[in-house]
Amino acid sequence: MSWVCIPTRGIGSWRDRLARPDRQWRRGHSAFEAAVSWELAAKRRPSGLPQPIEEWFIGCGLNGPVLALAIAEHKVKVGGRGGDSQCDVWALVRSEADFISVAVEAKALEPFGSETLEAWLSSGKSERSPANRRRRWESLRAYLPALGSFNGVQFQLLHRCAGAVIEAKRLRLRQAACIIQSFRNCPENISAYERFCRAIDTNWNAGCTIRSSVDGIALLIGWVDCALATDKDVAACV
Repeated sequence: MSWVCIPTRGIGSWRDRLARPDRQWRRGHSAFEAAVSWELAAKRRPSGLPQPIEEWFIGCGLNGPVLALAIAEHKVKVGGRGGDSQCDVWALVRSEADFISVAVEAKALEPFGSETLEAWLSSGKSERSPANRRRRWESLRAYLPALGSFNGVQFQLLHRCAGAVIEAKRLRLRQAACIIQSFRNCPENISAYERFCRAIDTNWNAGCTIRSSVDGIALLIGWVDCALATDKDVAACV
C-alpha cells in the first residue's frame, strides 16, 4: 500500500478504486452515492464536507469543520494475519480546535457484512483460522472502547470504528470519529447499529452521538442521514 495519493477527476476515480465495480457501482448503492456526495461537497461547499456531515460535527461541538483531505477506499493496516481494513472514505478534518481522523462507512441497500464478531471468530478455511482470527481481533480490540462485549456486533462495524482510531494514532491526533453515512435507512442496518451502541453501553436514537475514548483519543461515533443524488448532482461530478 502506498501513502502517495493523487487528486480525483470526478466520480470515475472512485469507481476505479472499488474491488468489484461491476457489482458495487450503481445508482442508489453506497459506493456511488458516497462518491457523488463527497465530490459535490468538494466543488460547492466552503467546508468541503457534505452538508449533513458538517452539521453533525457542529452539533458535536466541533465548530468550523473543514476538510483537509479525503481518500476514497482508504486502506488501514490492522495487526494479525489478513488484509487491510478498507474505509469507504477516510478524511482528515480540521475543526477550530484540532484535526480529526474520520472513518466513514457509507450504507444504502447493503448490510453491515454478513457476520457478527462471534461468527467471524469461529469461521475460516483452515484449522489455524480461529487462532489467527483471535489474534487479529485482539489487535483490533485495542482500538475500541473498553466497555462491553462485542460478540453480537457486525464485524464490519467494529473494524471501521477501530480504523478511525488506528489512523489517529498513526498521525498523532487526539480525536477520531466513525460516521455511518446512510443514504437509505434499511431496518437491518439500524438494528445492527443499535446492537453496536448497546455493546458500548449507549442507547441509540436518531441524531444521537456516542462519545467515548480509546487510550487518550476522544472518539465520536454517529449516524448521519444523507439524500440520494439527483441527476443534476451526478452530472456535476462526472
